[in-house]
Amino acid sequence: MIIIICMEIIDAKLIEEAVYNLCIQANTAYNENLYKNICQKYINSQNSKNTNSSQRLFNILKNIELSYKTKRPMCQDTGQVIVFMSVGENIHINGNLNDSINNAVKNAYCNNYYRKSVVTNAIFNRNNTQTNTPAIVYTEISNNKNEIEVNLLVKGAGSENYSSAKMFKPTSTKEEIFDFIKNRIETAGEKACPPLVIGLGIGGTLDSAAILSKKAFFKENNSAEEETFIRELKNYLSNLENSILDIKIESSSTHIACLPVAITLNCHCTRHASCKISQKGIEYFEQKPQFINTETIENNIKEIKTNNTDELKKLKKGEQILLTGEIYTARDAAHKKIYEYYKQYKKLPFDIKNKIIFYAGPCPAAPSEIIGPIGPTTSSRMDNYCEFLYTKGLIATIGKGERSKNAEESIEKNNGKYFTAQGGIACLLALCVKKSEIIAFEELGTEAVRKLFVEKLPVTVEI
Repeated sequence: MIIIICMEIIDAKLIEEAVYNLCIQANTAYNENLYKNICQKYINSQNSKNTNSSQRLFNILKNIELSYKTKRPMCQDTGQVIVFMSVGENIHINGNLNDSINNAVKNAYCNNYYRKSVVTNAIFNRNNTQTNTPAIVYTEISNNKNEIEVNLLVKGAGSENYSSAKMFKPTSTKEEIFDFIKNRIETAGEKACPPLVIGLGIGGTLDSAAILSKKAFFKENNSAEEETFIRELKNYLSNLENSILDIKIESSSTHIACLPVAITLNCHCTRHASCKISQKGIEYFEQKPQFINTETIENNIKEIKTNNTDELKKLKKGEQILLTGEIYTARDAAHKKIYEYYKQYKKLPFDIKNKIIFYAGPCPAAPSEIIGPIGPTTSSRMDNYCEFLYTKGLIATIGKGERSKNAEESIEKNNGKYFTAQGGIACLLALCVKKSEIIAFEELGTEAVRKLFVEKLPVTVEI
């Protein structure tokens, strides 16, 4: 018997076009259902007269709208691109799939002035590839014989660094699993830019559970058992309600002696996009929230000039202020370079006495911009340099999340300050930057040291 299989030929260039557009959609267009969730949280905060929560949610809503209308990224950390491809068994791809995907990512990130955050090797060569490639690609054969489904996820480091997996015993209780999830959310805190979207992967092996936890973000419908699990988990996490935007779950089979559970944390930006490809072309599942009218929240936040050291030193924990004046950007790689420069030359590459460092790595500026979207990175990664810089005269730093005990002691001992800026509102914060110039380590790209002039940059005093 001769069996003739009719293959559907899809040109890899069509996949390249799709991935290029999905990169843009994921970075600039917000999920409609999640937008509704944020709107409801905003309304609830207004009803409860929680001004601080209202302001933060107001900023998120405005940033989402600004990103969509300007087609600039919601967050400066335009992340690592993860592509899930489900290929129909009758599909033949004409061309190199991986090359097409990576060309799409490279062109999308370079052409649209997105931040490139991928290094060549995690441990042996941490030089930036300057293209945000290679992308992470997962492929599988699908029962949808004549089409390709593409799900693209942009994953930033702030939330990814607090994602985790654990091998439970098959006899473990739901409460034990819930405790693990709760601990990860509490540990992440502000460093992951809440309210969070949580992806859970349960089943398979250690590695496949982690993949399931990322696939969960694309899931629309759950089984009855999964819905019950999520409902019970939400009740268990009721005291963290303000930190959670949504919970997604993907479960599967596993070994009789295993119960792997993986949790992927996603910030409120939670950037993902999907499409289907067939011989008819590309069908995008586009997101277009119906933006609500939000009234500006009136408050009496005082403005402080960055060169007013006396006023800066008087600030107390919990105060909200607006900073105006010169500040500097520097993060992981720049701090290392500053320290090595000092060891070699016995002086600093630029004067930091009574200066403020903003832990930030912005997107490249588009031709019409002073600076690209910019926001705080996790401050604790720079804790090892606190003692060194604050003793050299640094007056304050700006970032997100708590500091280590040693860092706190160094800051307090030197009569310094630590401010936090809200994460995940990079388009909005970029409007505060009126001047920008690179003054050191230009070769570091996004991590180069920049001197900024900011107007009314909103921060909160933490130390």
